[in-house]
Amino acid sequence: MITRQRASACPPVRGRAEPGQTSGSVERAAGREATATAGTPVIDHAPAGSGPSTSVVPADRGYEADLPDLDRILADPAEPALYFQPIVDLQRGVIAGYEALARFHTHPTHSPDRVFAAADRRGLAAELEARVLTAALAARDRLPDRCFLAVNVLPHLLDSAAVTAVWRDADLRQVVLELNEAVDLDNTVGLTAIASELRNRGAFIAMDDVGSGYAGLRQLARVRPDFVKLDRSLVENVDDDQVKIALTELVGSFASRLNGWVIAEGVERVDELAMLVGLGVPLGQGFLLGRPARSWQQLDPTVARRIRQLSERSNRAASVESLMERVNVSVGDSGHCAMSPDCPSCPMRPSAAHGTAAGDPAEDQVADRATIIVSNRCRPVALHLAAGPGGGADPRRVPTTLFARPEEPVTEVARRAMTRARASRFDPVIIVTEMGRPLGLVRMERLMLRLAEMST
Repeated sequence: MITRQRASACPPVRGRAEPGQTSGSVERAAGREATATAGTPVIDHAPAGSGPSTSVVPADRGYEADLPDLDRILADPAEPALYFQPIVDLQRGVIAGYEALARFHTHPTHSPDRVFAAADRRGLAAELEARVLTAALAARDRLPDRCFLAVNVLPHLLDSAAVTAVWRDADLRQVVLELNEAVDLDNTVGLTAIASELRNRGAFIAMDDVGSGYAGLRQLARVRPDFVKLDRSLVENVDDDQVKIALTELVGSFASRLNGWVIAEGVERVDELAMLVGLGVPLGQGFLLGRPARSWQQLDPTVARRIRQLSERSNRAASVESLMERVNVSVGDSGHCAMSPDCPSCPMRPSAAHGTAAGDPAEDQVADRATIIVSNRCRPVALHLAAGPGGGADPRRVPTTLFARPEEPVTEVARRAMTRARASRFDPVIIVTEMGRPLGLVRMERLMLRLAEMST
């Protein structure tokens, strides 16, 4: 089970398939075309089970003659347009977020990633990236409640003048910036520092297309993303491939140690969906769950009902929410909460900055409750316990080492808790919302007692 996984010149895939085509075939074909230039070696990712092959694109293939007209694109302020594809919670059957996909109406025959590749070769990609990010931030302000918005970015352009001007002083809450795995992150100077600065602005970081190359785990360890997107090549026919199942569990286990969420992209078949739900993958995206659209679309009620049925069938154990206890919340050393007072997804009330219980009136605060210390962006950073280990009288403060969603099975949370470092193995588990904000905690003694009850 996975359940709790918390979002170069070779660009990330900027769109999905057009009507009549499967998303997997278009993404693979578009990715090869986007990086192909005359006489350039191209890595052709073969189907699962075979290794990549290297071929040379002949100089007479005519790629240069069919390049997009970048001057025309940049002269049109409406380009690119954004479409939005749902990202669905595979446990509750609701939309958790959307991915913003760039489309170029002046060049409908050119795949978006090919346009970005051509712009990158001419040194114009930063302007296109800035346009996409600006449009995404404007769209974020219209997001439905409790949703996030993911947008692709080229990591090597994050510190460019045009892109930096967009995010440097912006409020990036509810925004997930997707970095493509194909990028050689070792050559991206200062990426770790930039990622930290983006997080301080409220953004989440995602690693896109994980599983499509050979350096994925190394790159995950360096960036430590909040979201990990499983590549379509792993999701396709995952219901009938033990190797893909094992790889999905491996990525999920790795991501869970980073407190990251896993998103399976390219879900197109019901059997794939059933397997992903059974494996506990928390989020999914694909044509089966919703196609890209200009507006925020709703999840098909039939699909939502099927997801809930699959989830109930695969999750016989009680959820960890049944063990959760209420807590006080404090911004600690930050001094104030920078969240908007009317933020609909934040459980803290304005007075919570002074130590009140999350979502409770100040007079309901209980002195012997544990207190979750949060950053000024309402993300848990430490835990203040009224009693020491084993019920001792001395209070203690410990860092947060494990987050879980309320609906996660007790068995999965216990498994992850026991993989923590020895010194923190029996620290409480922090229960958080989809956006990482605190709801309460679960003490390990209650978790162990529930496991004992379940085994009898």
